[in-house]
Amino acid sequence: METSYKRMKEEILQYYEELLKIAKEAEVPDADSSMQALYSQAKKIRDDKYYLLVAGEAKSGKSTFINAYLGTEILPMDVRQCTSSIVKIHYGREFCLNAVYADRRKKKVTGEKEIRNFLIMNAALDDDFRDIPVTTINNEIILEYEDKKIPSKVIEGLLEAVSRENIHNLPIGEYNDKIRDYIRKKQPHWREIVVEIDIAYPIEDENMRGVRIIDSPGVNAAGRVGDITADYIQKADAIMFLRPITGQAIEAESFKDFLESASVNRNKNAKFLVLTRRTAVSEEDIEKAYEEFVNMYGTRKTDLQHGIPKEQIITVDSKAQLYYNRFQDMSTEEIRAKMRECKKSAEPFLKEAWYDAEDDKKEFLKNLAEYSNFNVIDQSLNRFGRRAMVLALGEFLGRMQRVYEKIVKNQSDIVQNYQLKAKNPRELARKIEDTQKALNDIQDRMRDVVDKIYAKYVGSDKNGEISQRVELVMKEYTNEIEQIDGLSDTGLEDLEKLTFHYIELFDEFEDNLQKKMIAECNEKLVTLSNQNMLPFITLEPDFSEEIVQKIKEDMKSEAEETYTYKTGKSHKKKRTGIKFLREKYFILVKNSIKKRMESIKQQVINDLCSFAGHTVAAYKNELAKNENVKRNELNSIKNDKKSADEIREKIILCENLIKKAGMQEVKVKKLKAGIDSYISQ
Repeated sequence: METSYKRMKEEILQYYEELLKIAKEAEVPDADSSMQALYSQAKKIRDDKYYLLVAGEAKSGKSTFINAYLGTEILPMDVRQCTSSIVKIHYGREFCLNAVYADRRKKKVTGEKEIRNFLIMNAALDDDFRDIPVTTINNEIILEYEDKKIPSKVIEGLLEAVSRENIHNLPIGEYNDKIRDYIRKKQPHWREIVVEIDIAYPIEDENMRGVRIIDSPGVNAAGRVGDITADYIQKADAIMFLRPITGQAIEAESFKDFLESASVNRNKNAKFLVLTRRTAVSEEDIEKAYEEFVNMYGTRKTDLQHGIPKEQIITVDSKAQLYYNRFQDMSTEEIRAKMRECKKSAEPFLKEAWYDAEDDKKEFLKNLAEYSNFNVIDQSLNRFGRRAMVLALGEFLGRMQRVYEKIVKNQSDIVQNYQLKAKNPRELARKIEDTQKALNDIQDRMRDVVDKIYAKYVGSDKNGEISQRVELVMKEYTNEIEQIDGLSDTGLEDLEKLTFHYIELFDEFEDNLQKKMIAECNEKLVTLSNQNMLPFITLEPDFSEEIVQKIKEDMKSEAEETYTYKTGKSHKKKRTGIKFLREKYFILVKNSIKKRMESIKQQVINDLCSFAGHTVAAYKNELAKNENVKRNELNSIKNDKKSADEIREKIILCENLIKKAGMQEVKVKKLKAGIDSYISQ
């Protein structure tokens, strides 16, 4: 899996190693801000951790899919997991399981047999309660109230909320009685409910070692997820929603609500709908069911609802992939013996794949791969789910390109200055003097420029562009929430979605304005350096992520207070318990959120104003450092006592280095153009 991204990453890291060699030859100091930024970016790319969240309703085949995807059968597939717990799976040197209980107790389990038994005992649904929404009951009721008495109106509210999830069509009385019975039996033992399971496994496939799979609690009856799951949704690089292609109603209310919930909508990363068990139906039925799913979920595009693009709705068969994984390391004779052994019990598609292959292992594996369709999962993750990481690779190449440009320019200056020293030492001395004046002029005028930029954005009494634009966003938010109908069933959900949408806008606004301020400083530097015949590229500060982060950390120490905003478990709980006060409750919640949004707005203004001040200071400091490097370089050549022959050798070395750096820069530029084109597709 994930070979395309891995190949891309490895090629770029090879280019990076070449750059390090050239930078060493060019005597670029390790302390150079551009080099520091490169070191940091390279470490992140090497150690990248890819979070894939797998979510699904009951009987969607999550464990089988996860095992098939990882190429290793880690999770027992005959256990019908009770998805009250988060299960995290990642690479580790030894196979071990760490569990967290509802009362925060922790337990470590080692050994394949012991881990399997633990999962059977703690992650399996009781046969008596397979047809009720256990996940919802655990998360919304039992774990919420623990030892406290559960008010009858809360239970009644739950029964009403989960009524549409009676998937086995039990008589409503029997269905409700089962739920009440489950609560009575399980609440006294709430401490024994496992809420988180962390599994480390020595995965053999190195391509998969950076992948961290989060097997999430299933979609619950009200289309919501617990706060813990919502946190993981936001952290995920990609989310895969699993649903069987047959056997369940396509238009499941819980899945639609979950797909359009505030938690899922807040995630900006790739979302996929994976339709499992494709070998259970004919090709014709696959096409028909696929189109129905596309029509139902791929076209839901209202203001507050977002579907899944057609190319990210994928049909797969996890069992076919599992067989592929098992058989690929066997010889033809071993496969033949295995097929004879399971002749009667083998699935029809497996028999068909072997029969069509005519005893040819390569053809057999090809048939299984076609049945599984997992190659499409791989391609889609590389194209969409890895988007953020591919963007990071592009940014890394962009920084490498700028470093090469600096190396070429600096080496060209060195050649020119040594040639000048060899021909006319007095002319070199004059050039040093002129360069010093130009540098001083740029420094002086740059101070004035960045101060004007600061005044533009901050203004007097914080009435500059920052405040004006933030106030405009806040006004739009206020106008939109006033349009929400507090009496509607979706009023609170719409309020929540809209609020998080505007919090995202504030985050994007902060990020974009920070980049704009830095870009304006650099733009002014280009103008000033051109006027003084000094190329700005040798002076431009490299505002890496680390420098920006340092600015933000400095800001925190000056902040008087920090406001935070949390969504509401309490909101959701109260909404269930006091429906008769819906309009009043909506108004109270709306006013409370507006008040908090005002606090967030003010914090955004404060943060950006502080950022502007710290950026101005950091820019001046970085520019001063680069100025010193240039001055020292010139003085070094002036005071160099090398003979004419030594100078000629130095010039040849520099020219060879320029050629080598230039060739590598062309390769980096070409690869970056390819990645940029790939991302824009």
